[in-house]
Amino acid sequence: MIAPARTGASTGDEIAEIAGSEHVSSSPEALAGIGVPVEPGDEPAWLVRPGSAAEIAELLRLCQRLRIAAIPVGNASRAPRNAPLRDRARVFIDCRRMDHVLHLDETSLVVQVQAGLSGLALERILAPRGLSLGNFPPAALGSTIGGLLAVRTPGKSSPRHGFFEDSVIALSAVLADGKTIHTRVAPRRSSGPDLCRALCGSEGTLGFITAAVLRIRRRPEARFLTAYAVPSFEAGLAAVRLALREEAAPSAIRVYDPGEAAAHLGDAFSGEPDEAVLVAATAGPTDLAACDRDLVASAAEAVGGRPLENDVAIVWWRRRTGRSDVAAVVPPTLQVSAPQSRQLAVYRAVLEAAEGRGTGARAHASRFDAHTGVLFFTLFHPGTGEALSASEAIATRRVCEAAAAGAGADILGQKSGALDRYFERLRARLDPNGIMNPGVLI
Repeated sequence: MIAPARTGASTGDEIAEIAGSEHVSSSPEALAGIGVPVEPGDEPAWLVRPGSAAEIAELLRLCQRLRIAAIPVGNASRAPRNAPLRDRARVFIDCRRMDHVLHLDETSLVVQVQAGLSGLALERILAPRGLSLGNFPPAALGSTIGGLLAVRTPGKSSPRHGFFEDSVIALSAVLADGKTIHTRVAPRRSSGPDLCRALCGSEGTLGFITAAVLRIRRRPEARFLTAYAVPSFEAGLAAVRLALREEAAPSAIRVYDPGEAAAHLGDAFSGEPDEAVLVAATAGPTDLAACDRDLVASAAEAVGGRPLENDVAIVWWRRRTGRSDVAAVVPPTLQVSAPQSRQLAVYRAVLEAAEGRGTGARAHASRFDAHTGVLFFTLFHPGTGEALSASEAIATRRVCEAAAAGAGADILGQKSGALDRYFERLRARLDPNGIMNPGVLI
């Protein structure tokens, strides 16, 4: 790799000429707004808000020539992973000006959008037409479309529609050398590797996503919310497995352990001390939504569950969709993904590890698909129920992560290194000077 070149004021002028001076800033305040600290002696850094894919291509050609790191910024809800990278000039590219719907086909149920539009903003455009992206968690849809596709996590999924990237039909992206590519829109692609899938989850290391063609759905004709008290967390997990095995496709389904049920549902649920809660939403054409609802009900009854008042499901749904007036709870400290066969073992291992440190722990499970699910653990002071201090949370989380991994879980945010050498060869081929989001996915 060629050493980074020294850059200065003239580089800022070139960037401003590309994107317009009003859309470029190198002030510490602007950079702090996206979670990037600036210290005296750091190499220069700029925040740029381009208005088109052509401007992004020009920016990447400039970064290539001067060996400047090009780092994508989504909705700036979290700091870039490589924010501490200070010994190299950096351009942070925020594409939120690129927020247009380029094409909408209401017959084929396909939409083409620029990467800077958020999922929620797209939902607001689709809703009056009776359309939707699908039953994905509203919290996930707050991200830009580019961010939703570039960062792969289980949180962007639903049992009904799968993972968000499964909705991708085609992508437009700019590569490190400034070339723009458009993957083909067709009923079935020709043979050979699929660059569209490689770009999804690559976090801007293989190319900068500028637009996407997405599959959309009709808004559901009916939605049913149901809730069940089940004898234990284990029984709740068993009910979910049974329902999915019978090919139920709920739009959302969750299991609260007793502690989590008390914290999240408040006075709406007053069950026995060991009882867990299973909540589900089914949606679609009325007959199909009712069929899915009945499959979930049958599974809950099979494990000894009993139906609860609809208020329980409504409290859950309002909290899930951000419309809850229930008091806020301590947010999850740890998220892990585990196959169905290991979820109970992981749950028990984490609770045991937390107890060994004198810490309280509770959990809920959601984001289920046919094979896996995500467990969300909240660690707290057992006496007060309050959140742990930052230092306590870090130390306890490490112990609980080790326990979860030992029981067969994958820690969210971590990745297997088994294919790293192949990924690095692909990355080196597309970006030989290492300008594309350096330090990420290594």
